[in-house]
Amino acid sequence: MTDPYNVIGERDSVCNMSDPHKSQRTKFQIQPKGDTMLKRQVGTLFLIICLILTTVPAALGGQKTITINPTSGSDAQNEINNAINTVASGATSSNPGYVFLGAGTYQISAPIVLKSNVVLKGAGDDTIIFATGSVCNSGGAPAYIFGSGVSNVEVCDLQFKSTATGPGDGGHGGYRNCIQFRSSKDSKIHDILFTRYLYSDGVRITKSSGIEVYNCRMHSTGHDGVGFLSGTKDSRMYNCDVEVQTNTGVRINDCTNIEVDHNTFSGSAESGWCCVEMVNSLTNVNVHHNIMHDFKGSSSSAGIGSFNANGSINVYDNVMWAVSPYVMVGSGSNILEPFDHSLENWVAKGYGYGYVAN
Repeated sequence: MTDPYNVIGERDSVCNMSDPHKSQRTKFQIQPKGDTMLKRQVGTLFLIICLILTTVPAALGGQKTITINPTSGSDAQNEINNAINTVASGATSSNPGYVFLGAGTYQISAPIVLKSNVVLKGAGDDTIIFATGSVCNSGGAPAYIFGSGVSNVEVCDLQFKSTATGPGDGGHGGYRNCIQFRSSKDSKIHDILFTRYLYSDGVRITKSSGIEVYNCRMHSTGHDGVGFLSGTKDSRMYNCDVEVQTNTGVRINDCTNIEVDHNTFSGSAESGWCCVEMVNSLTNVNVHHNIMHDFKGSSSSAGIGSFNANGSINVYDNVMWAVSPYVMVGSGSNILEPFDHSLENWVAKGYGYGYVAN
């Protein structure tokens, strides 16, 4: 899977016009004539063309970019969707289209619909997607930002807010999610703030592959923070800070090759029942280097919970305190009830949110 922290180096110029023998030339030189002069001129022209080509701005071959700023009204999705459709035309995985959302609140009355090879990027916490309880409240409109059958999509640098007022507003099943990918692949969701309270999942992923969720802060989302569901495979959640609200921090249900690492889970709403929930048949699920602490649920306060879970489940090298039971399913050695409860110290040792995972 790709590493979002890798940096690509600059290419060296293919045209080197330095002359190591320049200092050895005599002061007086005989000027070439005829064909020799022509060859010299052609050679000089070639070098000039080569130099120009190496300095042509990359933007000349770049994909379309549209910047949007919020306006009054509750139908911001219309302008955003039009922009997504425009930049998606002709976009590729190596040359994507970009839709930038400036700072402000975008009130929507229907989903923002993603297209393949498009980056939807805000201005961080200052770009807010806002929806009421009447928005996306059906199977045909399952999320505020929704991608079905898409690939090579990136959603980042946003904040979500709703009119929900407490844990009782959460748990609305498959509807009113903030972001959902369905039957999609090779996409990223990162650097997003999910605020208290929201109606359903922060990120819901079904029947998809190659989905990465990272650098997110999930502060009491309505149902699950992240859901890997219904045959999802080859996906990862890492470097997220999750406060459990109505159900779980992350739910993994009927999945293959799922990695949950370097996250911090907690929960003070006295709602929900576990930090990580394992459900039904699972293959090669790895939960490691997370911190799970001070979680108080309404029906249980588990670190790793199980609902008919079976298969190859590996739970190892996690740090847990003030959760109970610690691990209901999965094999591996963990650090339980350590004397040191300093998050900063454990992050420095390579655990939890704030540690840059490789």
